[in-house]
Amino acid sequence: MNPEIVSIKLSRFVHLTKLNKLLMFILLSYILVFSAYSLMNFPFLDFKNNIYGFTTDVINLIVIVAIFWVVQCSKLAKKAYFYVSTGLLLWIVGITADVLDEVVIPPYWVSLYVEDLCRTIGMTITAFGLFKTMLFMQKMHNRLAKELIMDDLTNVHNRRCFYRYVKNVTTPAYTLLIIDIDHFKSINDDFGHDMGDKILKEFAYKVNALFDDTSIFARIGGEEFAGYFPPSNINDVTDFSQTILELAHTINVKNDRFITVSIGIAQRIERELFDEVMKRADLALYKAKETGRNRYVVS
Repeated sequence: MNPEIVSIKLSRFVHLTKLNKLLMFILLSYILVFSAYSLMNFPFLDFKNNIYGFTTDVINLIVIVAIFWVVQCSKLAKKAYFYVSTGLLLWIVGITADVLDEVVIPPYWVSLYVEDLCRTIGMTITAFGLFKTMLFMQKMHNRLAKELIMDDLTNVHNRRCFYRYVKNVTTPAYTLLIIDIDHFKSINDDFGHDMGDKILKEFAYKVNALFDDTSIFARIGGEEFAGYFPPSNINDVTDFSQTILELAHTINVKNDRFITVSIGIAQRIERELFDEVMKRADLALYKAKETGRNRYVVS
C-alpha cells in the first residue's frame, strides 16, 4: 500500500504544539480575565434564582472547552483545524458571557455582541469546519478503499483483491491465467525504470480492456499479472490468450523493440483449492518460458 496514502503527507496537517498551547493559554486567560472583570464591575443578580441556568451554562462551557482541547490535540487538515478552532473560540466567548449573565447584570452591548453574536457566529463556523472535516475524511476513506483493491502504478486490481475475489467464488469451475512480461529486467536495465513503468501501465491498460464484468484482471507482483474467468470453454480461453500475445506485440519499448509475454493457464478441477489452481498455472507459465517464451501453455 502506498505509504503516502497510509500516513498522508504531514504538511497537510496541523500539529503545531506551541500554537496549540498558546491558543489554550489565551482561551483560559480570557475566561479568567473576563469573569473577574464582570464580577468586579457589574451588579449581581439573585444567584439562588438562577442556580439551574448557571449550572447548565457551566456544563456547556466545560464541554465546549473540552472539545476545543481535543481539537488542539488532534491532527486535522489545516482548513478544518482553522475553521473548527476559530468557531469554538468564538463559541466559548459567547458561552462565557452566558454563564456570567446568570450571576451579574451585564450591559446590553455585552449580551448582544459578546454573548449572542459570538455564540451564533462561533456555532456557524464550527459547523462549517466539521463539514470540511467530514468531507476530508470521506475523501481519505475513498482513497484508502481504492488502495486496498487497486494497484498504484497500473490502476488495475492488485494481488490482495484478486486472491480475495477468486477465493470467494462459489462456482465449481473456473480458469486462471498467469501472465508474465518476458525479459522485463532487461527493459529496466537498458532503458531505465521509468520506461519499465510505462510498459507496465500500457500493457495493463490494454489487457484490462479485454476483460468483461464477469472476469477480473490484476497485477500480482512486479511484471506478473493474473486473470480470472468464470466457467468457460478452454478453446475460448486459449483464443483469449492468443489475443493477449498479439496485443503485447503492439507495445513498442524503443527502436522497434516490442514486448512479448508468456502465459500459464489452469482450469480448476472439482474441489481443487485456489492455491492449487494457482500453482498449476504458475507451473504452466514456467513451462512456457522454458520452451521459448512468447506463448501460452495449458496445465
